[in-house]
Amino acid sequence: LSLIPATPVSNGPANGGGRHCRIRVVEAPSEFLQLGAKAQYEAIAKVTKKPEKITKPRAPCPMTFGDEALAVLYFMLVLGVPLLIPVVTCGMLATRPALLRWWLPTLGFLAFHPIPKYRPWYRRNRIGVILAKYFTITLLMDRNDPNCQRAGTPAVEENPVGTPVVTLACPHGVLNWGAITWVFFSRWIVGLEQYTAGANVITRVPGLRYAAASLWAIPADRGSLKRSLQEEPRILDKKGQRFSTAVPRRGGKVGIVPDGIAGIFKSTPGKDVLFLGKKRGLMRICLEEGATIFGGWFNGTSEMFYIVTDPFGIMEAISRKLKVSIFLFFGRWGSPVPRRVAVTMCARVVQCSKSAAPSEQEVESLHDEVYGGLSRRFDAMKHFVATRTERWRSNEVGALSVQ
Repeated sequence: LSLIPATPVSNGPANGGGRHCRIRVVEAPSEFLQLGAKAQYEAIAKVTKKPEKITKPRAPCPMTFGDEALAVLYFMLVLGVPLLIPVVTCGMLATRPALLRWWLPTLGFLAFHPIPKYRPWYRRNRIGVILAKYFTITLLMDRNDPNCQRAGTPAVEENPVGTPVVTLACPHGVLNWGAITWVFFSRWIVGLEQYTAGANVITRVPGLRYAAASLWAIPADRGSLKRSLQEEPRILDKKGQRFSTAVPRRGGKVGIVPDGIAGIFKSTPGKDVLFLGKKRGLMRICLEEGATIFGGWFNGTSEMFYIVTDPFGIMEAISRKLKVSIFLFFGRWGSPVPRRVAVTMCARVVQCSKSAAPSEQEVESLHDEVYGGLSRRFDAMKHFVATRTERWRSNEVGALSVQ
């Protein structure tokens, strides 16, 4: 992939109205998601400023003991429980097989008990703000882009980004917690809220399925993606009145991590890699639907965990075959709790021209525009991030990395 040199950066005025702006989601008040719309947009205005050049990576922000304890408990529930299940099962099988008659039904209940879909509480609970603080979330955006001019302002409530919208969360890592945090705040950035496409199994994994509820998980197959993108956003109630920010807007917007299983196994602390492969199905769907592609690079994702894999690639091969990731990982204190790192999202938007039957050349051209353009945007903004890495380059077929 040929990368074009970045153009010079103009910081613009201090109020963030210039070319680039920085939205420090981490500084949002703890009660942000429970505030009224006016207070919410006033809070975002206070944390929206021009970005400043920095020379070393940002340190995680301070947290209260209570907030950090809640975050750790949350991670132990959604990530620790899935890791604990095979250990407990094998232990029972080896020492107390009789207990399995109670254990297996318990697992069945945890995997299949009903979780109602798309409840407002999933997106309006305090864990969203706690995650933003835990990962010190900051968004970098280009105000020259028409789709970003209204971001974080009341205008985006009246005039959200036009649907359909596809949001790309790069890279995958073990889990892209920056992108997971994004779903709690995207309403105030683009005016809409998203479904999240992924493997069906995540909605049946005890513990992890509670995080999937907040993501509004849908299958990542072609049919599900197109149906969700074609769905009309729920903006007005039955009386024709605009829903308040307390009511999530769903429909017409889907988020996805484009590098999937490959992105998990390529994740290494100190090296950001987006492994794209040769498939172009998502780009084809974007062209067919005339989608607005909102690409986001979440710098810091690969620093959250260490992944344990076998040197022969057996686990990756099995994962690809089963379409389920099978791997071990550890983070803070050698536990499933991710390390505290400051996460910065660099955003770039591409508007697709709708084509009922896009050619291979059109698909490939869009692929290069989306991912090559995202790499150039990151390169233009990297001195606001102070990443440990220096620049983007292509290091293997289908892969982009920051070195």
